[in-house]
Amino acid sequence: MIIEDVYLKRLQVAAEREAAKMLLDNLQDKVLEVIGVFPWYKGLIGGVQTNYSLKKLPLLTSEILETYYYTEPADPTLAVYRTSGTSTGHRKAILYSEEDDQHYIDIKTKLFGELIAGSGCTRALADMGTGHAANTALTIFERLGLENRAIPFELPIQQHIEQLGAFQPDLLYTMPSILDHIVYATDNPLAFGIRKIILVGEIATPEWQCNMARLFGLEPRDIIDTYGSIEIGTIAYYSHDLGRYILADGIYAEGIGTQELGEEWRPLADDESILVLTSSVRKMLPAIRFVTYDVVRDFRPVMVGGVEKQSFASIVKRVGRELKHGEKISLYDIERVVYRHLEDAIIRVSVEDNALTVYIQSKSAENCAIPAIREEIGECIPEIGRMIRNHLLDAIEVIIVAAEEPLERGQVKNKKLYYQKDKDNSRPDIYLNGGILSAIGNTPLIKLNHLFQKSGFEVYAKMELLNPGGSAKDRPALRMIREAWKEGIIGPGTSIIESSSGNMAISLAMICKVLGMRFISVVDPRTTDTNLQILKALDAKIDLVPGPDPETGEFLPARLNRVQQLLAEIPGSYWPNQYANPHNYLSHYHTTMKEIVAELGRVDYLFCSVSTCGTIRGLAEYARDHGLKTKIVAVDAEGSIIFGGNKGERRFPGLGAGIVPPFCRTDLIDRIIHVSDSDIVKGCRALARSESVLAGASSGGIIAAVKKMEPELTPGSVCGVILHDKGERYLDTVYSDAWIQSQFSLDHSAVDRTDLGI
Repeated sequence: MIIEDVYLKRLQVAAEREAAKMLLDNLQDKVLEVIGVFPWYKGLIGGVQTNYSLKKLPLLTSEILETYYYTEPADPTLAVYRTSGTSTGHRKAILYSEEDDQHYIDIKTKLFGELIAGSGCTRALADMGTGHAANTALTIFERLGLENRAIPFELPIQQHIEQLGAFQPDLLYTMPSILDHIVYATDNPLAFGIRKIILVGEIATPEWQCNMARLFGLEPRDIIDTYGSIEIGTIAYYSHDLGRYILADGIYAEGIGTQELGEEWRPLADDESILVLTSSVRKMLPAIRFVTYDVVRDFRPVMVGGVEKQSFASIVKRVGRELKHGEKISLYDIERVVYRHLEDAIIRVSVEDNALTVYIQSKSAENCAIPAIREEIGECIPEIGRMIRNHLLDAIEVIIVAAEEPLERGQVKNKKLYYQKDKDNSRPDIYLNGGILSAIGNTPLIKLNHLFQKSGFEVYAKMELLNPGGSAKDRPALRMIREAWKEGIIGPGTSIIESSSGNMAISLAMICKVLGMRFISVVDPRTTDTNLQILKALDAKIDLVPGPDPETGEFLPARLNRVQQLLAEIPGSYWPNQYANPHNYLSHYHTTMKEIVAELGRVDYLFCSVSTCGTIRGLAEYARDHGLKTKIVAVDAEGSIIFGGNKGERRFPGLGAGIVPPFCRTDLIDRIIHVSDSDIVKGCRALARSESVLAGASSGGIIAAVKKMEPELTPGSVCGVILHDKGERYLDTVYSDAWIQSQFSLDHSAVDRTDLGI
């Protein structure tokens, strides 16, 4: 085979020259092998030749793979590994032959043996989720003569900790995100007795590795980061001696600029390049010039044991067609800023709705760190500051997530930089934003001109009842479904299961019908006939829990138990979990409160009813994080135990609760007003008679609460109230004279007074 002298002369060092020579000597055979397995590659390169130059072969981009590879029907004799994350939103199908698997295991066994040599490790535990690395981990440990176990990442984090304590592994093979949660949930990581930690899957900055080494009582060199992909396999490992990542055997790497991809991305920094890989051993992937879209810094050869090897200093970010501003934002740099302030932080970063949001969970976090972190991110990453000034991004948001709450994206195994994907009518997820779903949010804000006209303060009502599903629940329902859809967790045909007394069920039923998913609503006998009729009209399946939980006497635990039963019985089903899914309150953080503040400018008092506490949590956190002086007033029902007190009968669903919801944050609330069922009825009827607004029970409670606080409200104050849902769903209760007479022994004239009679 003829090797191009021009190409060899361009190689800068002996290592590249030798690696390139070995690759190019076999390039003819490699190309023919690829054509034999993937005939479409022949057309891609313009036919079979006898002389190939690597630089003249096409880059294997995500667009090419999405067209020819990821979605092709798989040979049933091959192993298929699936991921999510292509720019089309489809799950990738990645093929491995027995030969591929064997090479993968051989390379990792050799590498792991070298990494733990002399450490005395005898027991190894894999705690890393699903996929190729997880499936082969135990085989590799067995080859190394190590006693081994594995933990499914789906288990609650406490079970991870229990198994670590019981097994006491010397070697832990895991992901940075999982290790984050293990450390956060245990008081003494040293007690596990771990000697070595091998990482895979996500960025691990040097600062993060040093923090973890300190917490586990290890030297930094005892934590070793490995880098790979499901397409290529093992790619590189981090050498603490050299402070760099060293490319694995069987891999030849190139570093290219964004301009070589033919996209309109901004140039990378001078020391940055996109990693492109060619594998000499991978067969069931056309692994010639595979574009990783990972950006590395300082790509160059170094000496390793007297042999020159390809290397790079760090992986800092990803680029790609599906990443909005992805070519400029680096999770690596953001993490370095946060770890300077909070050594024990768990960090998630998202770029969505034109805003960069950093979510932080830390035992030592203080809100006063937020401004400093926000400022330093803008200073150390000038591109972010410029994008904000040029209105390409909104201001950076830094959110401290409470200890008991899940981080953004929910799952334990989830450490990466998330981007809102570009909207394209050819893509399936266009339905997440179109049709009736496009009407969710941006509800009107109206002034209540009559009820409080003599009060000296102004009251503005956020008309959440005008969402297409008839309530504020449309917002969290859409966000929970949208995020699960974008993650690849759900899709057309999925069965969505939720426990709901009415509004959330109606919102989910509407959304699921649009997206081609089945919805099962777990209800109890208190659910109104009207709501059941609406659910049936939206083609929802009703699953009735006939009685309360025998231990607590509450319906909610009984409904949740039934949800778990259905999840176990129905393959591929999904529970959004409105009670603990952070997207519940984040929907109001990112939309509702922003809309109110944008329109009013100043809000002195904000009245919000409570049940799951998702709405009030999102509103209050936004006010706190943005330095607003808004007083948050929680409106609860008498008989609810959310804020303490004795449990009692409550006639109206959707206001109050028989448990303390996970989202409840009393530290964010300035006042708590309890309202009786009769107060609720009076408030609803006064709102209808005075303002022509037919609203649901919780809205009546809100109006009653404002009336109760009237003597305390400063003249000239601006008050905001959330009118949560429509009144049509309460025609047989709140607005029924006969029902009022039977329940309260009052005639309608006693509750139809415009002064509320409170």
